[in-house]
Amino acid sequence: MNFSISTLCFSTLLAAALSSCTNEIQSLMDADRAVTFTTATPHRATGTTWEAGDAIGVFMAASGETVGTDAAVRYETPSGDGNFSSASPLYFPSDGSAVDFVAYYPYDATLSGTTYKVNVSDQSEPAKIDLMRADNLRGLSLTNRTARLDFDHELATLTLRLTATDGTVLNGLTATLEDVATQADFDLTTGTFSTPTATADVAMLVTTESTTSATATALLIPGTYAEGLKVTLRLGDKVQTVAPSLTQLEGGKDYTFNLNVTGGSGAATGEATYFKRTETPLITNAQLEQDNLHYIVHMMASDPSVRNYAMLYDSDLKIAYWVAYPLCGYYTNGDGSRTDDWQFDPSLSQELQANLRRGFNGYDRGHQIPSADRVRTNADNATTFYYTNMTPQLGQGLNQSIWANLEDRVRGWSSGTDTLFVVTGAMPTTPTDQQITYVRDNDGRNVAVPKYYFKALARRIGGQFYTIAFKLDQRRYDNPQGYMDCAMSVSDLEALTGFTFFPTLDASVKQTLDLSRWQ
Repeated sequence: MNFSISTLCFSTLLAAALSSCTNEIQSLMDADRAVTFTTATPHRATGTTWEAGDAIGVFMAASGETVGTDAAVRYETPSGDGNFSSASPLYFPSDGSAVDFVAYYPYDATLSGTTYKVNVSDQSEPAKIDLMRADNLRGLSLTNRTARLDFDHELATLTLRLTATDGTVLNGLTATLEDVATQADFDLTTGTFSTPTATADVAMLVTTESTTSATATALLIPGTYAEGLKVTLRLGDKVQTVAPSLTQLEGGKDYTFNLNVTGGSGAATGEATYFKRTETPLITNAQLEQDNLHYIVHMMASDPSVRNYAMLYDSDLKIAYWVAYPLCGYYTNGDGSRTDDWQFDPSLSQELQANLRRGFNGYDRGHQIPSADRVRTNADNATTFYYTNMTPQLGQGLNQSIWANLEDRVRGWSSGTDTLFVVTGAMPTTPTDQQITYVRDNDGRNVAVPKYYFKALARRIGGQFYTIAFKLDQRRYDNPQGYMDCAMSVSDLEALTGFTFFPTLDASVKQTLDLSRWQ
């Protein structure tokens, strides 16, 4: 009897132990199949990085099948670093079969099926309506599980840069879009909008940058506006009407207009729209109307949907006043290397560029966007060798020493943030020296020699932007590590160059130089 009881107890314990081991093994196997996601920089309406707690919805289906049979699973980035996980994750099939994913932001717990209800009537919190979708992940499996979601904006962004040149104080100004589409269905499977189901007047989000400047923004449903858009500006008892020259809004595109607001009634005067991102300096209508000034935008050769850099190029001087670009691991990590593929910029007539096949006499062909800042692929690196990106720059004591070390430091700063926004420039004159010096290109044509070079940087740390600028004269420096001695505020650089850098940032951010944030 005692033997039977002992045997029974042992058998029971053994079965429990085996069951526990089996459960632990199964849990480990499930954990190994759990799907997690990384994301590219989203460039959201409220900034350029994810925030802690941001959530996305993710659908999964057998490869080639339509998603939506099963509900979307909630994924969250706990720290805001763009790495998404879930308390109830999706799992790769244990048989190794392939699956496809479709993701969207912001997550909606009430979503039924794949029809996302879009409503842009309330613009007060852009992050809540900034619809994004990613459908680039197809054919993934246990043996092919790199899951980086590339989100695209589905709404159009309208930005009005408002300036009161007559000194009118803009505090309290409102901007209202008249009779625009406010509601529509968005098919997460196909990435298409239905015909709008409602229209109304929409109050734009207005932020005041100074007493005489403000920005009004709105996220809008793509579509056609045959009569154009109309915006009513109100300031106290004064009313002005703005009619941006837009009849078609495309999803994912930014439409920026610079407007002069006066204290009296009447119509505000609009300036031309242009491709604009956080790093893009303000471009005036007067600049775009000059035949010798060319606003050039380059996308990544390896992915034409991703921006590379933009520049303001002077075809009379044969140099760019500035080159603006984002900098993060996406651009600096890859299998590319320095190509030395010197060539004409394909976006501009060769007659308007310097021929620099053999370089300058006495100067380096100095990059404005460095070669090392674009090594994702060799094709991407080759875009930094366009002649439009070059200026005559002293080699020893400048380009090959202190300037190169500053470029290295900038790349180091970029590794500590999601995205570093950079503007590099060259100025042919100074406030006290307006005489332009020239050298000859390979065809004997004049190319302006910059009097000084500059960099303006902006990055966000802990939800707040910090800025710094540098100015280096065209001379030989004795201390190759002395670039911090050339630091200045972005506001001071603006006063020196006449350009407005990072126009979406508050003036106080650009006036502050906190060197402790740039160690």
